[in-house]
Amino acid sequence: MDEWSLHGYTTLRELGRGGFGRVVLARHEASGTHVAVKYLTAPDERFRAEFRAEAQILRGLDDPYVVRLFEYVEEPQGAAIVMEAIDGVSLRALLSERGTLEPEAALAVLKGSLLGLGAAHDVGVVHRDYKPANVMVESDGQSKLIDFGIALRSGVAGQIVGTPAYMAPEQWAGEPASPSTDVYAATCVFFECVTGRKPYPGDTTEAYRAQHTSGEIPAGQAPPSVRALIYRGLAKHPAGRPPGALEFAEELEIAAAAEYGTQWESNGWRRLAEAAAGLAALFPFAALAAGTAPGAAGHAAGAAAGHGAGAAAGKAGAATGKGALTKILGSNAGVKLGAIATGVVVAGSATTAAIVLTQHKPKKPKPVAARIELASYNQSIAGLDLREARYAHVNGVRNAAVQRKIDQALFAPLDWGIVLMQKQDAQANPPCTKPTILRSQPQIGINGPRLASVQYALPAVYCSPLDYQLPRINVNVDLRTGKALTAADVFRPETLRRDGLATLLNRVSAHVTQPDLHTVCVRSPLLHGDFFQTTPQLPGTRPQPPRISPFFTAGGMVLSWSHAGSECPYYAITLPYTEIRDLLTPQIAAELPG
Repeated sequence: MDEWSLHGYTTLRELGRGGFGRVVLARHEASGTHVAVKYLTAPDERFRAEFRAEAQILRGLDDPYVVRLFEYVEEPQGAAIVMEAIDGVSLRALLSERGTLEPEAALAVLKGSLLGLGAAHDVGVVHRDYKPANVMVESDGQSKLIDFGIALRSGVAGQIVGTPAYMAPEQWAGEPASPSTDVYAATCVFFECVTGRKPYPGDTTEAYRAQHTSGEIPAGQAPPSVRALIYRGLAKHPAGRPPGALEFAEELEIAAAAEYGTQWESNGWRRLAEAAAGLAALFPFAALAAGTAPGAAGHAAGAAAGHGAGAAAGKAGAATGKGALTKILGSNAGVKLGAIATGVVVAGSATTAAIVLTQHKPKKPKPVAARIELASYNQSIAGLDLREARYAHVNGVRNAAVQRKIDQALFAPLDWGIVLMQKQDAQANPPCTKPTILRSQPQIGINGPRLASVQYALPAVYCSPLDYQLPRINVNVDLRTGKALTAADVFRPETLRRDGLATLLNRVSAHVTQPDLHTVCVRSPLLHGDFFQTTPQLPGTRPQPPRISPFFTAGGMVLSWSHAGSECPYYAITLPYTEIRDLLTPQIAAELPG
Protein backbone atom coordinates (compact mmCIF):
# COMPACT_ATOMS: atom_id res chain seq x y z
CA MET A 1 0.00 0.00 0.00
CA ASP A 2 2.85 2.39 0.83
CA GLU A 3 4.23 2.04 -2.68
CA TRP A 4 1.02 3.05 -4.44
CA SER A 5 1.69 5.98 -6.80
CA LEU A 6 -0.48 8.30 -8.86
CA HIS A 7 -0.60 7.77 -12.58
CA GLY A 8 0.96 10.66 -14.48
CA TYR A 9 3.53 11.57 -11.85
CA THR A 10 7.18 10.46 -11.63
CA THR A 11 8.53 10.19 -8.10
CA LEU A 12 11.92 11.89 -7.86
CA ARG A 13 12.75 11.22 -4.23
CA GLU A 14 11.08 10.42 -0.95
CA LEU A 15 11.10 13.32 1.47
CA GLY A 16 9.61 11.69 4.53
CA ARG A 17 7.68 8.70 5.81
CA GLY A 18 5.51 8.03 8.85
CA GLY A 19 2.66 6.00 10.18
CA PHE A 20 0.08 7.72 7.94
CA GLY A 21 2.00 7.52 4.68
CA ARG A 22 4.81 9.26 2.87
CA VAL A 23 5.70 12.50 1.14
CA VAL A 24 7.56 12.63 -2.16
CA LEU A 25 8.90 15.23 -4.54
CA ALA A 26 7.54 14.35 -7.98
CA ARG A 27 7.31 15.64 -11.52
CA HIS A 28 4.04 16.01 -13.37
CA GLU A 29 4.77 14.18 -16.62
CA ALA A 30 2.52 16.26 -18.87
CA SER A 31 3.77 19.69 -17.79
CA GLY A 32 7.17 18.91 -16.25
CA THR A 33 6.17 20.83 -13.11
CA HIS A 34 7.68 19.74 -9.81
CA VAL A 35 5.09 19.04 -7.13
CA ALA A 36 4.88 17.66 -3.62
CA VAL A 37 2.70 14.55 -3.31
CA LYS A 38 1.44 13.41 0.06
CA TYR A 39 0.28 9.80 0.02
CA LEU A 40 -2.11 8.88 2.81
CA THR A 41 -2.74 5.26 3.69
CA ALA A 42 -4.69 5.57 6.94
CA PRO A 43 -7.49 2.98 6.70
CA ASP A 44 -9.89 4.79 9.07
CA GLU A 45 -12.98 5.77 7.05
CA ARG A 46 -13.89 8.46 9.56
CA PHE A 47 -10.52 10.08 8.95
CA ARG A 48 -11.09 10.03 5.20
CA ALA A 49 -14.53 11.60 5.67
CA GLU A 50 -12.97 14.42 7.70
CA PHE A 51 -10.34 14.83 5.04
CA ARG A 52 -12.95 15.19 2.30
CA ALA A 53 -14.91 17.63 4.40
CA GLU A 54 -11.80 19.75 4.81
CA ALA A 55 -11.32 19.83 1.07
CA GLN A 56 -14.94 20.90 0.58
CA ILE A 57 -14.79 23.72 3.11
CA LEU A 58 -11.82 25.25 1.32
CA ARG A 59 -13.11 25.20 -2.23
CA GLY A 60 -12.64 28.43 -4.09
CA LEU A 61 -9.56 29.48 -2.12
CA ASP A 62 -6.86 30.45 -4.62
CA ASP A 63 -4.31 33.02 -3.54
CA PRO A 64 -0.58 33.64 -4.11
CA TYR A 65 -0.02 33.74 -0.34
CA VAL A 66 -1.49 30.27 0.21
CA VAL A 67 0.14 27.03 -0.94
CA ARG A 68 -1.80 25.74 -3.93
CA LEU A 69 -3.62 22.41 -4.14
CA PHE A 70 -3.48 20.87 -7.61
CA GLU A 71 -5.25 17.56 -7.11
CA TYR A 72 -6.76 15.31 -4.46
CA VAL A 73 -7.46 11.67 -5.34
CA GLU A 74 -8.95 8.80 -3.37
CA GLU A 75 -8.62 5.23 -4.58
CA PRO A 76 -9.02 1.92 -2.79
CA GLN A 77 -5.28 1.88 -2.11
CA GLY A 78 -5.31 5.21 -0.31
CA ALA A 79 -5.50 8.94 -0.91
CA ALA A 80 -3.07 11.45 -2.36
CA ILE A 81 -2.75 15.22 -2.27
CA VAL A 82 -0.78 16.92 -5.02
CA MET A 83 0.29 20.44 -4.21
CA GLU A 84 2.70 23.18 -5.03
CA ALA A 85 6.29 22.31 -4.09
CA ILE A 86 7.70 25.27 -2.18
CA ASP A 87 11.43 25.83 -2.56
CA GLY A 88 12.02 27.16 0.92
CA VAL A 89 11.87 26.45 4.63
CA SER A 90 9.35 26.99 7.38
CA LEU A 91 9.32 30.09 9.53
CA ARG A 92 9.80 27.74 12.48
CA ALA A 93 13.10 26.57 10.96
CA LEU A 94 14.25 30.17 10.52
CA LEU A 95 13.39 31.11 14.09
CA SER A 96 15.07 27.96 15.43
CA GLU A 97 18.21 28.90 13.52
CA ARG A 98 18.28 32.68 14.09
CA GLY A 99 16.22 33.32 17.20
CA THR A 100 14.71 36.59 15.95
CA LEU A 101 14.07 38.46 12.70
CA GLU A 102 14.69 42.12 11.96
CA PRO A 103 11.42 44.10 12.33
CA GLU A 104 11.14 44.73 8.57
CA ALA A 105 11.51 41.00 7.86
CA ALA A 106 8.98 40.12 10.57
CA LEU A 107 6.54 42.69 9.19
CA ALA A 108 6.96 41.30 5.67
CA VAL A 109 6.15 37.78 6.91
CA LEU A 110 3.17 39.05 8.87
CA LYS A 111 1.79 41.01 5.92
CA GLY A 112 2.06 38.02 3.57
CA SER A 113 0.35 35.81 6.11
CA LEU A 114 -2.41 38.35 6.71
CA LEU A 115 -3.11 38.53 2.98
CA GLY A 116 -3.30 34.72 2.85
CA LEU A 117 -5.58 34.64 5.88
CA GLY A 118 -7.66 37.40 4.31
CA ALA A 119 -8.21 35.25 1.25
CA ALA A 120 -9.47 32.45 3.50
CA HIS A 121 -11.68 34.83 5.46
CA ASP A 122 -13.16 36.09 2.21
CA VAL A 123 -14.56 32.62 1.46
CA GLY A 124 -15.77 32.23 5.04
CA VAL A 125 -12.92 30.09 6.40
CA VAL A 126 -11.01 30.63 9.65
CA HIS A 127 -7.60 28.91 9.78
CA ARG A 128 -7.48 28.42 13.61
CA ASP A 129 -3.89 27.10 13.63
CA TYR A 130 -1.65 29.87 12.41
CA LYS A 131 1.87 29.28 13.78
CA PRO A 132 5.50 29.42 12.55
CA ALA A 133 5.38 25.82 11.34
CA ASN A 134 2.51 26.74 9.02
CA VAL A 135 4.31 29.57 7.24
CA MET A 136 6.80 28.77 4.48
CA VAL A 137 9.50 31.27 3.48
CA GLU A 138 10.63 30.89 -0.13
CA SER A 139 14.07 31.51 -1.53
CA ASP A 140 13.09 35.04 -2.63
CA GLY A 141 11.81 35.97 0.84
CA GLN A 142 8.12 35.70 -0.03
CA SER A 143 5.95 33.66 2.31
CA LYS A 144 3.05 31.26 1.93
CA LEU A 145 0.47 29.99 4.38
CA ILE A 146 -0.06 26.24 4.72
CA ASP A 147 -2.15 23.70 6.66
CA PHE A 148 -5.87 24.26 6.96
CA GLY A 149 -6.25 20.98 8.83
CA ILE A 150 -8.52 22.33 11.58
CA ALA A 151 -10.09 25.21 9.66
CA LEU A 152 -13.75 26.00 10.25
CA ARG A 153 -16.40 28.14 8.68
CA SER A 154 -16.52 31.58 10.25
CA GLY A 155 -19.11 31.71 13.02
CA VAL A 156 -19.01 27.95 13.64
CA ALA A 157 -18.06 26.62 17.05
CA GLY A 158 -15.91 23.50 17.07
CA GLN A 159 -13.77 21.52 19.42
CA ILE A 160 -11.25 23.42 21.52
CA VAL A 161 -8.32 22.62 19.29
CA GLY A 162 -5.20 24.36 18.08
CA THR A 163 -1.64 25.04 19.20
CA PRO A 164 -1.71 26.40 22.79
CA ALA A 165 1.03 29.00 22.36
CA TYR A 166 -1.01 30.84 19.69
CA MET A 167 -4.66 30.30 20.64
CA ALA A 168 -6.94 33.31 21.14
CA PRO A 169 -9.01 33.64 24.35
CA GLU A 170 -12.27 32.87 22.53
CA GLN A 171 -10.67 29.76 21.06
CA TRP A 172 -9.94 28.47 24.57
CA ALA A 173 -13.57 29.11 25.50
CA GLY A 174 -14.89 27.07 22.56
CA GLU A 175 -16.63 30.10 21.09
CA PRO A 176 -17.39 30.37 17.35
CA ALA A 177 -14.41 30.94 15.10
CA SER A 178 -13.97 34.40 13.57
CA PRO A 179 -11.34 36.17 11.46
CA SER A 180 -10.10 38.04 14.54
CA THR A 181 -9.13 34.65 15.99
CA ASP A 182 -6.55 34.33 13.21
CA VAL A 183 -5.46 37.94 13.74
CA TYR A 184 -4.61 37.05 17.34
CA ALA A 185 -2.54 34.01 16.35
CA ALA A 186 -0.70 35.98 13.65
CA THR A 187 0.18 38.64 16.23
CA CYS A 188 1.51 35.95 18.59
CA VAL A 189 3.82 34.71 15.83
CA PHE A 190 4.87 38.27 14.97
CA PHE A 191 5.77 38.86 18.62
CA GLU A 192 7.88 35.70 18.56
CA CYS A 193 9.63 36.86 15.39
CA VAL A 194 10.77 40.18 16.88
CA THR A 195 11.50 39.02 20.45
CA GLY A 196 12.64 35.41 20.04
CA ARG A 197 10.04 34.11 22.48
CA LYS A 198 6.34 33.39 22.57
CA PRO A 199 4.12 36.09 24.09
CA TYR A 200 3.04 33.83 26.94
CA PRO A 201 5.18 31.07 28.46
CA GLY A 202 3.59 27.82 29.53
CA ASP A 203 4.64 24.34 30.50
CA THR A 204 1.11 22.98 30.65
CA THR A 205 -2.13 23.44 28.83
CA GLU A 206 -3.70 25.19 31.80
CA ALA A 207 -0.78 27.61 32.06
CA TYR A 208 -1.27 28.62 28.44
CA ARG A 209 -5.01 28.97 28.95
CA ALA A 210 -4.58 31.27 31.93
CA GLN A 211 -2.03 33.50 30.22
CA HIS A 212 -3.93 33.88 26.97
CA THR A 213 -7.26 34.56 28.66
CA SER A 214 -6.13 36.90 31.46
CA GLY A 215 -2.39 37.61 31.16
CA GLU A 216 -1.10 41.14 30.55
CA ILE A 217 -0.34 41.92 26.91
CA PRO A 218 3.49 41.84 26.70
CA ALA A 219 3.83 44.50 23.99
CA GLY A 220 6.41 46.36 26.10
CA GLN A 221 8.90 43.58 25.41
CA ALA A 222 8.80 44.29 21.65
CA PRO A 223 10.56 47.12 19.76
CA PRO A 224 8.72 50.44 20.27
CA SER A 225 7.91 50.75 16.57
CA VAL A 226 5.63 47.69 16.59
CA ARG A 227 4.11 47.84 20.07
CA ALA A 228 0.87 49.43 18.90
CA LEU A 229 0.32 46.61 16.41
CA ILE A 230 0.89 44.02 19.13
CA TYR A 231 -1.49 45.73 21.54
CA ARG A 232 -4.17 45.74 18.85
CA GLY A 233 -3.64 42.20 17.69
CA LEU A 234 -3.45 40.64 21.17
CA ALA A 235 -6.55 42.32 22.60
CA LYS A 236 -8.34 39.85 24.84
CA HIS A 237 -11.74 40.50 23.32
CA PRO A 238 -12.23 40.09 19.55
CA ALA A 239 -13.92 43.50 19.34
CA GLY A 240 -10.67 45.12 20.43
CA ARG A 241 -8.75 43.68 17.49
CA PRO A 242 -8.95 44.53 13.80
CA PRO A 243 -12.05 42.72 12.49
CA GLY A 244 -10.11 40.75 9.91
CA ALA A 245 -6.71 40.05 8.43
CA LEU A 246 -6.97 42.58 5.59
CA GLU A 247 -7.88 45.39 7.97
CA PHE A 248 -4.89 44.47 10.12
CA ALA A 249 -2.70 44.44 7.01
CA GLU A 250 -3.76 48.04 6.31
CA GLU A 251 -2.73 49.11 9.82
CA LEU A 252 0.55 47.24 9.44
CA GLU A 253 1.27 48.95 6.12
CA ILE A 254 0.81 52.40 7.60
CA ALA A 255 2.90 51.68 10.69
CA ALA A 256 5.71 50.00 8.74
CA ALA A 257 6.00 52.77 6.14
CA ALA A 258 5.97 55.47 8.81
CA GLU A 259 8.77 53.79 10.78
CA TYR A 260 10.93 52.20 8.08
CA GLY A 261 10.07 54.09 4.87
CA THR A 262 8.37 53.05 1.67
CA GLN A 263 10.94 50.36 0.90
CA TRP A 264 10.31 48.44 4.11
CA GLU A 265 8.64 45.49 2.40
CA SER A 266 11.32 44.93 -0.24
CA ASN A 267 13.96 45.31 2.48
CA GLY A 268 12.09 42.72 4.55
CA TRP A 269 11.91 40.27 1.65
CA ARG A 270 15.65 40.69 1.03
CA ARG A 271 16.49 39.96 4.64
CA LEU A 272 14.20 36.95 4.69
CA ALA A 273 15.84 35.64 1.54
CA GLU A 274 19.25 36.05 3.15
CA ALA A 275 18.06 34.21 6.25
CA ALA A 276 16.51 31.41 4.20
CA ALA A 277 19.72 31.10 2.15
CA GLY A 278 21.48 30.06 5.34
CA LEU A 279 19.22 26.99 5.38
CA ALA A 280 19.40 26.35 1.63
CA ALA A 281 20.54 22.78 2.20
CA LEU A 282 17.04 22.08 3.53
CA PHE A 283 15.30 23.27 0.36
CA PRO A 284 13.58 20.38 -1.46
CA PHE A 285 15.17 21.20 -4.81
CA ALA A 286 18.60 21.58 -3.24
CA ALA A 287 18.19 18.12 -1.78
CA LEU A 288 17.19 16.80 -5.18
CA ALA A 289 20.22 18.35 -6.86
CA ALA A 290 22.56 17.05 -4.18
CA GLY A 291 21.03 13.58 -4.28
CA THR A 292 21.30 13.31 -0.50
CA ALA A 293 19.37 10.97 1.77
CA PRO A 294 16.06 12.31 3.11
CA GLY A 295 17.35 13.40 6.53
CA ALA A 296 16.94 17.05 7.37
CA ALA A 297 16.16 17.99 3.78
CA GLY A 298 13.27 15.56 3.79
CA HIS A 299 11.99 17.09 7.01
CA ALA A 300 12.02 20.60 5.55
CA ALA A 301 10.36 19.43 2.36
CA GLY A 302 7.73 17.70 4.44
CA ALA A 303 6.93 21.07 5.91
CA ALA A 304 6.88 22.57 2.45
CA ALA A 305 4.19 20.13 1.49
CA GLY A 306 2.16 21.22 4.48
CA HIS A 307 1.44 20.33 8.07
CA GLY A 308 -0.10 17.02 7.07
CA ALA A 309 3.03 16.23 5.12
CA GLY A 310 5.04 17.03 8.19
CA ALA A 311 2.95 14.55 10.14
CA ALA A 312 3.47 11.94 7.49
CA ALA A 313 7.18 12.59 7.54
CA GLY A 314 7.10 11.69 11.19
CA LYS A 315 10.15 13.28 12.76
CA ALA A 316 10.21 16.62 10.98
CA GLY A 317 10.53 18.47 14.23
CA ALA A 318 12.72 21.40 13.32
CA ALA A 319 10.83 22.34 10.18
CA THR A 320 7.26 21.43 11.08
CA GLY A 321 6.85 21.97 14.78
CA LYS A 322 6.70 18.18 15.27
CA GLY A 323 3.89 17.93 12.76
CA ALA A 324 1.24 17.75 15.49
CA LEU A 325 -1.90 19.65 16.36
CA THR A 326 -2.30 19.74 20.11
CA LYS A 327 -5.94 18.99 20.87
CA ILE A 328 -6.99 20.57 24.13
CA LEU A 329 -9.38 18.71 26.42
CA GLY A 330 -7.82 15.45 25.27
CA SER A 331 -5.48 13.34 27.30
CA ASN A 332 -2.57 13.66 24.88
CA ALA A 333 -1.42 15.71 21.93
CA GLY A 334 -2.81 14.19 18.75
CA VAL A 335 -1.70 14.18 15.16
CA LYS A 336 -4.13 15.10 12.44
CA LEU A 337 -3.28 15.16 8.77
CA GLY A 338 -4.53 18.26 7.00
CA ALA A 339 -4.99 19.23 3.38
CA ILE A 340 -3.35 22.30 2.01
CA ALA A 341 -6.44 22.88 -0.04
CA THR A 342 -7.36 25.54 -2.54
CA GLY A 343 -10.13 25.59 -5.08
CA VAL A 344 -11.55 22.12 -4.54
CA VAL A 345 -14.92 20.74 -5.64
CA VAL A 346 -15.98 17.24 -4.74
CA ALA A 347 -16.86 14.96 -7.63
CA GLY A 348 -18.23 11.54 -6.83
CA SER A 349 -19.00 10.08 -3.42
CA ALA A 350 -17.38 8.06 -0.68
CA THR A 351 -18.62 4.85 -2.25
CA THR A 352 -17.04 5.35 -5.64
CA ALA A 353 -13.82 3.65 -6.60
CA ALA A 354 -12.02 6.96 -6.97
CA ILE A 355 -12.69 10.54 -5.94
CA VAL A 356 -10.90 13.33 -7.74
CA LEU A 357 -11.08 16.94 -6.64
CA THR A 358 -10.37 19.60 -9.27
CA GLN A 359 -7.97 17.52 -11.29
CA HIS A 360 -5.91 19.73 -13.57
CA LYS A 361 -2.40 20.30 -14.72
CA PRO A 362 -0.35 21.60 -11.79
CA LYS A 363 1.05 24.65 -13.48
CA LYS A 364 1.55 27.64 -11.25
CA PRO A 365 -0.18 30.67 -12.74
CA LYS A 366 1.84 33.75 -13.49
CA PRO A 367 0.86 36.79 -11.42
CA VAL A 368 -1.27 39.32 -13.27
CA ALA A 369 -0.77 43.00 -12.54
CA ALA A 370 -3.87 44.80 -11.29
CA ARG A 371 -5.19 47.30 -13.84
CA ILE A 372 -8.08 49.76 -13.82
CA GLU A 373 -10.48 49.56 -16.77
CA LEU A 374 -13.72 51.26 -17.78
CA ALA A 375 -17.10 49.63 -18.31
CA SER A 376 -20.66 50.69 -19.15
CA TYR A 377 -23.29 50.66 -16.45
CA ASN A 378 -26.01 48.22 -17.47
CA GLN A 379 -28.49 48.20 -14.59
CA SER A 380 -31.88 49.88 -14.73
CA ILE A 381 -32.84 52.35 -11.98
CA ALA A 382 -36.31 53.87 -11.89
CA GLY A 383 -36.39 57.53 -12.89
CA LEU A 384 -32.82 57.58 -14.24
CA ASP A 385 -31.36 57.10 -17.69
CA LEU A 386 -27.91 55.56 -17.21
CA ARG A 387 -27.33 54.27 -20.72
CA GLU A 388 -24.39 56.67 -21.14
CA ALA A 389 -22.93 56.08 -17.69
CA ARG A 390 -19.46 54.61 -17.35
CA TYR A 391 -17.56 53.47 -14.29
CA ALA A 392 -14.10 52.20 -13.40
CA HIS A 393 -13.31 48.73 -12.11
CA VAL A 394 -10.21 46.62 -11.51
CA ASN A 395 -8.91 43.45 -13.17
CA GLY A 396 -6.00 41.19 -12.24
CA VAL A 397 -6.33 41.13 -8.44
CA ARG A 398 -5.83 37.58 -7.18
CA ASN A 399 -7.27 38.31 -3.73
CA ALA A 400 -11.07 38.47 -4.06
CA ALA A 401 -11.55 40.55 -0.90
CA VAL A 402 -9.07 43.19 -2.07
CA GLN A 403 -10.66 43.28 -5.53
CA ARG A 404 -14.08 43.82 -3.99
CA LYS A 405 -12.78 46.72 -1.88
CA ILE A 406 -11.13 48.34 -4.90
CA ASP A 407 -14.27 47.99 -7.00
CA GLN A 408 -16.39 49.49 -4.22
CA ALA A 409 -14.06 52.48 -3.99
CA LEU A 410 -14.01 52.97 -7.76
CA PHE A 411 -17.79 52.73 -8.11
CA ALA A 412 -18.52 55.06 -5.17
CA PRO A 413 -18.64 58.32 -7.23
CA LEU A 414 -21.26 56.95 -9.62
CA ASP A 415 -23.20 55.52 -6.70
CA TRP A 416 -23.07 58.92 -4.98
CA GLY A 417 -24.38 60.60 -8.13
CA ILE A 418 -27.22 58.09 -8.51
CA VAL A 419 -28.41 58.58 -4.94
CA LEU A 420 -28.25 62.38 -5.23
CA MET A 421 -30.17 62.38 -8.53
CA GLN A 422 -32.86 60.18 -7.03
CA LYS A 423 -33.22 62.65 -4.16
CA GLN A 424 -33.40 65.62 -6.55
CA ASP A 425 -36.06 63.89 -8.66
CA ALA A 426 -38.14 63.06 -5.58
CA GLN A 427 -38.15 66.75 -4.60
CA ALA A 428 -38.85 68.08 -8.12
CA ASN A 429 -41.73 70.54 -8.41
CA PRO A 430 -43.55 69.97 -10.66
CA PRO A 431 -42.98 66.21 -10.49
CA CYS A 432 -40.77 64.62 -13.11
CA THR A 433 -42.36 63.38 -16.29
CA LYS A 434 -39.15 62.10 -17.90
CA PRO A 435 -36.02 60.44 -16.55
CA THR A 436 -32.92 62.31 -15.47
CA ILE A 437 -29.94 61.45 -17.65
CA LEU A 438 -26.71 60.85 -15.76
CA ARG A 439 -23.57 60.52 -17.84
CA SER A 440 -20.65 59.51 -15.66
CA GLN A 441 -17.29 59.96 -17.39
CA PRO A 442 -14.36 58.50 -15.47
CA GLN A 443 -10.80 59.32 -16.51
CA ILE A 444 -7.97 57.01 -15.48
CA GLY A 445 -4.75 58.58 -14.28
CA ILE A 446 -1.93 56.58 -12.71
CA ASN A 447 -2.81 52.92 -13.17
CA GLY A 448 -0.67 50.70 -10.96
CA PRO A 449 1.26 48.78 -9.99
CA ARG A 450 0.33 49.91 -6.47
CA LEU A 451 -1.52 53.21 -6.85
CA ALA A 452 -4.55 53.88 -9.03
CA SER A 453 -6.13 57.29 -9.53
CA VAL A 454 -9.47 58.00 -11.25
CA GLN A 455 -11.40 61.23 -11.76
CA TYR A 456 -15.16 61.18 -12.35
CA ALA A 457 -17.08 63.90 -14.20
CA LEU A 458 -20.83 63.57 -13.61
CA PRO A 459 -22.73 65.66 -16.19
CA ALA A 460 -26.49 65.34 -15.92
CA VAL A 461 -29.65 66.41 -17.77
CA TYR A 462 -32.39 66.83 -15.20
CA CYS A 463 -36.05 65.84 -15.50
CA SER A 464 -37.07 69.44 -14.67
CA PRO A 465 -35.33 72.80 -15.17
CA LEU A 466 -32.53 72.91 -12.62
CA ASP A 467 -29.26 74.84 -12.61
CA TYR A 468 -27.24 72.39 -10.61
CA GLN A 469 -23.93 70.74 -11.47
CA LEU A 470 -22.51 67.71 -9.76
CA PRO A 471 -18.88 67.94 -8.66
CA ARG A 472 -15.95 66.07 -10.12
CA ILE A 473 -14.82 63.38 -7.73
CA ASN A 474 -11.30 61.99 -7.45
CA VAL A 475 -10.66 58.45 -6.22
CA ASN A 476 -7.23 57.17 -5.20
CA VAL A 477 -6.86 53.51 -4.27
CA ASP A 478 -4.07 51.33 -2.87
CA LEU A 479 -4.13 48.30 -5.19
CA ARG A 480 -2.39 46.10 -2.60
CA THR A 481 -4.96 46.46 0.16
CA GLY A 482 -7.98 47.96 -1.63
CA LYS A 483 -8.05 50.96 0.67
CA ALA A 484 -9.61 54.16 -0.66
CA LEU A 485 -7.00 56.80 0.17
CA THR A 486 -8.00 60.00 1.95
CA ALA A 487 -6.02 63.24 2.11
CA ALA A 488 -4.44 61.93 5.30
CA ASP A 489 -3.02 59.00 3.31
CA VAL A 490 -1.80 61.22 0.46
CA PHE A 491 -0.33 64.28 2.18
CA ARG A 492 2.18 64.41 5.00
CA PRO A 493 0.55 65.41 8.31
CA GLU A 494 2.45 68.72 8.37
CA THR A 495 1.18 69.55 4.86
CA LEU A 496 -2.39 69.64 6.14
CA ARG A 497 -1.54 72.04 8.94
CA ARG A 498 -1.64 75.85 8.56
CA ASP A 499 1.97 76.39 7.46
CA GLY A 500 1.91 73.39 5.12
CA LEU A 501 -1.32 74.54 3.49
CA ALA A 502 0.18 77.98 2.97
CA THR A 503 3.15 76.35 1.22
CA LEU A 504 0.82 74.33 -0.97
CA LEU A 505 -1.17 77.46 -1.90
CA ASN A 506 2.01 79.29 -2.85
CA ARG A 507 3.00 76.49 -5.21
CA VAL A 508 -0.49 76.41 -6.71
CA SER A 509 -0.45 80.19 -7.26
CA ALA A 510 2.63 79.93 -9.44
CA HIS A 511 0.61 77.96 -12.03
CA VAL A 512 -2.55 80.10 -12.28
CA THR A 513 -3.77 80.62 -15.87
CA GLN A 514 -7.39 81.66 -15.14
CA PRO A 515 -7.15 84.43 -12.53
CA ASP A 516 -10.90 85.14 -12.36
CA LEU A 517 -11.86 81.50 -11.82
CA HIS A 518 -8.96 81.08 -9.44
CA THR A 519 -10.28 83.94 -7.31
CA VAL A 520 -13.77 82.40 -7.18
CA CYS A 521 -12.69 78.81 -6.47
CA VAL A 522 -9.54 79.05 -4.38
CA ARG A 523 -10.25 80.52 -0.98
CA SER A 524 -7.31 81.80 1.05
CA PRO A 525 -6.17 80.44 3.36
CA LEU A 526 -6.69 76.78 2.46
CA LEU A 527 -8.56 74.92 5.20
CA HIS A 528 -7.86 71.44 6.53
CA GLY A 529 -11.56 70.53 6.36
CA ASP A 530 -11.74 71.23 2.61
CA PHE A 531 -9.61 68.12 1.96
CA PHE A 532 -12.07 65.76 3.65
CA GLN A 533 -15.71 64.74 3.25
CA THR A 534 -18.24 66.99 4.92
CA THR A 535 -20.63 65.70 7.55
CA PRO A 536 -24.20 65.15 6.24
CA GLN A 537 -26.48 67.99 7.30
CA LEU A 538 -29.78 66.16 6.98
CA PRO A 539 -30.86 62.63 7.98
CA GLY A 540 -30.67 60.21 5.09
CA THR A 541 -28.23 62.34 3.09
CA ARG A 542 -24.67 61.44 2.23
CA PRO A 543 -21.52 63.42 2.94
CA GLN A 544 -20.27 65.72 0.20
CA PRO A 545 -16.96 64.74 -1.43
CA PRO A 546 -13.97 66.90 -0.43
CA ARG A 547 -13.90 70.41 -1.94
CA ILE A 548 -10.20 69.95 -2.72
CA SER A 549 -8.72 66.61 -3.79
CA PRO A 550 -5.74 65.26 -5.79
CA PHE A 551 -5.81 63.34 -9.05
CA PHE A 552 -2.53 61.70 -10.03
CA THR A 553 -1.61 61.58 -13.71
CA ALA A 554 1.52 60.79 -15.69
CA GLY A 555 2.19 64.50 -16.06
CA GLY A 556 1.72 65.64 -12.49
CA MET A 557 -0.71 65.96 -9.59
CA VAL A 558 -3.95 67.66 -10.57
CA LEU A 559 -5.31 69.50 -7.53
CA SER A 560 -9.06 69.93 -8.04
CA TRP A 561 -11.56 72.33 -6.52
CA SER A 562 -15.15 71.15 -6.98
CA HIS A 563 -18.35 71.23 -4.94
CA ALA A 564 -21.95 70.31 -5.80
CA GLY A 565 -24.21 73.31 -6.33
CA SER A 566 -21.46 75.88 -5.76
CA GLU A 567 -20.24 78.74 -7.93
CA CYS A 568 -17.15 76.64 -8.58
CA PRO A 569 -18.28 73.40 -10.23
CA TYR A 570 -14.70 72.57 -11.23
CA TYR A 571 -11.26 74.19 -11.19
CA ALA A 572 -7.89 72.49 -11.37
CA ILE A 573 -4.17 73.25 -11.24
CA THR A 574 -1.56 70.70 -12.35
CA LEU A 575 1.59 70.63 -10.21
CA PRO A 576 4.71 68.86 -11.51
CA TYR A 577 5.83 66.08 -9.21
CA THR A 578 9.17 67.82 -8.75
CA GLU A 579 7.29 70.62 -6.97
CA ILE A 580 4.92 68.54 -4.87
CA ARG A 581 6.74 65.35 -3.91
CA ASP A 582 8.04 66.72 -0.60
CA LEU A 583 4.47 67.50 0.53
CA LEU A 584 3.26 63.93 -0.04
CA THR A 585 3.63 60.85 2.15
CA PRO A 586 6.63 58.65 1.33
CA GLN A 587 4.26 55.85 0.30
CA ILE A 588 2.59 58.02 -2.35
CA ALA A 589 5.79 59.73 -3.49
CA ALA A 590 7.39 56.34 -4.17
CA GLU A 591 4.61 55.45 -6.64
CA LEU A 592 4.87 58.59 -8.74
CA PRO A 593 6.85 58.92 -11.99
CA GLY A 594 9.90 61.11 -12.40
